[in-house]
Amino acid sequence: MTVNKQEGNVAGSRIQPAIPIAGVFFKFLLFNAIWCYYTTFTPFSCWESYATALAATLVLSVPYILTRRIAASILVMVVLDIWMVANLLYYRSYFSAIPLSSYLLAGNLTDFLPSVAASFRWCDGLFPASTAAVVFFMLWRNHRSKIIFPFGKHAYFTLLIFLCALLAVNLSIRGGFLTVYRNMKSSAHRHASGPPLYTLFGTLYFDYADELPELTEEQEHEIHNWLSERPALVPVPDIASRDNCIFILAESLESWVLNLTVENQEITPYLNKLLKERSTLYAPHVLTQVNGGRSIDAQLLVLAGLLPLQTGAYSCRFPLNTYHTLPKAMKELKGTRNYLLTVDKTKTWNQGAVARSFGIDTIVSYPDFRMTEAFGNRKRLGDNAFFSQCREKMENGEIWRSDENVFIQMVTYSGHSPFKMPESLKTVHFSNRIPEVMADYMTVAHYTDEAIGKFVEYLRTRPEYGRTMVVITGDHEGLADNRKDLCRTKAGKGIVSENEFTPFIVLNSPIAMYHTKVMGQVDIYTTLLNLLGLESYRWSGIGQSILDSGKPGIAISPKRSIEGDTMFLSREELLRMRQSQVISDRIIRFDKLKDLR
Repeated sequence: MTVNKQEGNVAGSRIQPAIPIAGVFFKFLLFNAIWCYYTTFTPFSCWESYATALAATLVLSVPYILTRRIAASILVMVVLDIWMVANLLYYRSYFSAIPLSSYLLAGNLTDFLPSVAASFRWCDGLFPASTAAVVFFMLWRNHRSKIIFPFGKHAYFTLLIFLCALLAVNLSIRGGFLTVYRNMKSSAHRHASGPPLYTLFGTLYFDYADELPELTEEQEHEIHNWLSERPALVPVPDIASRDNCIFILAESLESWVLNLTVENQEITPYLNKLLKERSTLYAPHVLTQVNGGRSIDAQLLVLAGLLPLQTGAYSCRFPLNTYHTLPKAMKELKGTRNYLLTVDKTKTWNQGAVARSFGIDTIVSYPDFRMTEAFGNRKRLGDNAFFSQCREKMENGEIWRSDENVFIQMVTYSGHSPFKMPESLKTVHFSNRIPEVMADYMTVAHYTDEAIGKFVEYLRTRPEYGRTMVVITGDHEGLADNRKDLCRTKAGKGIVSENEFTPFIVLNSPIAMYHTKVMGQVDIYTTLLNLLGLESYRWSGIGQSILDSGKPGIAISPKRSIEGDTMFLSREELLRMRQSQVISDRIIRFDKLKDLR
């Protein structure tokens, strides 16, 4: 049977419109599959994920349908590739889609390009590959033939209108889009299902529409009730006074490297020695609770006793709110001068504005340090040089004069992903039996351990040390989506923690303790108020002190799962724990702490 050449060309031209449209639809399905791999595949059993993907595909295909130019479709696909891959990279580090407010922070990426690059996976390459495939097939189908839409352009718009109406009716019956999305984000198992169910466009719309909703009387009442039912922060009797606090926030420090020896090499010898001292408080199972703000969220948790916003970074959305913090409590009740020492720029995560809102008097940052030991692709000061120069500033009276009580917050850098350090600075080496990421992480941990250890040795030479408490903790976990893979390897199994735990260490603590139960980062703030005798301060935080014998060994993760010993907790206690994220979110959004006196 022969086919007329003209008829073949017509058939080919009728196939052409479907190729770029199918290409865009494929990208949505590909994004959903990769996203669900990290979360849950539940959205694939919901018709909404296919309907919204098809509706978005038709909307994005309008320029192509109207102009009949493949260039219009290619431009859309390239932008879509960049946007979708960016959100996948963001999720692998922050466990959410890019919040609307964070698009204004694109400038921060120049400082975090190595971390971004480390988040790439081979499957991300399927996005540009699918665009290239569309271009190839369009050319193969004879690009000179006229593009003919087999069902007429009106059919595409009819289908689009039908899908939008179907989705609108479905959402209306269930209380509207915002209600449905809020309920989903409050779910323990479906909190991350928004992007595949309603596309990234729906996620951005929710961020916009939910930016500052009106606080109802009922919601106000819920905040008041939740706070009034918190366990009271009870003073510890006969506690020895500490007038100074040195707070070291170590970048990406996880608990599993402590007390660990690999290939006859002790990973953290200095910290291990400090843990054995009689005046040390140590809690190894502090669950990471940071969210979209990552490092700056850690400061909110441990210094202000608040859980992060459920969407976006508080430091950029609400930097000028009223925050009641540990530095402010120290200043008010112990007359301290408060310092922030960091090798980062003050614009990173809007750190400068946050520091002022948190009660910091003096900021010593990136321009104030000599670049004697460049570390990482961001060319920041390595931890050893950082602590060494901090010591110099203390010795010459620039920081911590002899006539003042102090709160000093120190933020390290070297543990930042992807954990690459100059060969000349490495003090441990591992065989190729150890996975590269694991080896790199332990090498950096060993380096940071030595830097902290030497600095603590200096602090002990100061006459004020007897009245000084030194706190060491990690700002968040560090392994991100490498964790599961490392836990499956022969070298990592049983060594790398399956949980996102950071350590909480207090040196020269008035109460020595080894707390083995799970706690949250938000509990650190309340515990420090207890240890420093600051119970009378106006804000005791969302968390609970581990010195309280009634504190359950649980914490809620940003993924809304409750970790720890939940077996004997009542339904009410679990519900209250889950409500804590919503309550804290509202407190920040509506600046509710400004009313506390």
